[in-house]
Amino acid sequence: MITNICVMLALATTLTSAIADQIECTFDVNDSRKTLTLSPSEDVFTSTKINLPGGFRFAGQYLSELKTFKVYVYHTPKERYVLLALQSFVIEKASCPQDFGQHRVYDSEDERELYFHCRKICTR
Repeated sequence: MITNICVMLALATTLTSAIADQIECTFDVNDSRKTLTLSPSEDVFTSTKINLPGGFRFAGQYLSELKTFKVYVYHTPKERYVLLALQSFVIEKASCPQDFGQHRVYDSEDERELYFHCRKICTR
């Protein structure tokens, strides 16, 4: 009985710590600041998206099993999404927090810039 309780507590602690790791991205575009939080996922077909001012869309994937963070930045001229940038980062499991740097994406058609900064945060 005590062994079962210990196993259940250990499992709960492991699941909680896996859920606690997140990636937080902040955006600055058109004098507007937004934030998006991504949770770990094992589904390569799922992404977290945010539509931003200036016709930008940001999509991110935190693929925990592949130890990868992917960023997709789109612009929407004429009501269709055009990929402007794709970046892939290696997640360092032992490194927390982990900074993925500050980035700038430029849409030449509308002469707009999107600034974003993403980092892995841990609340263990």
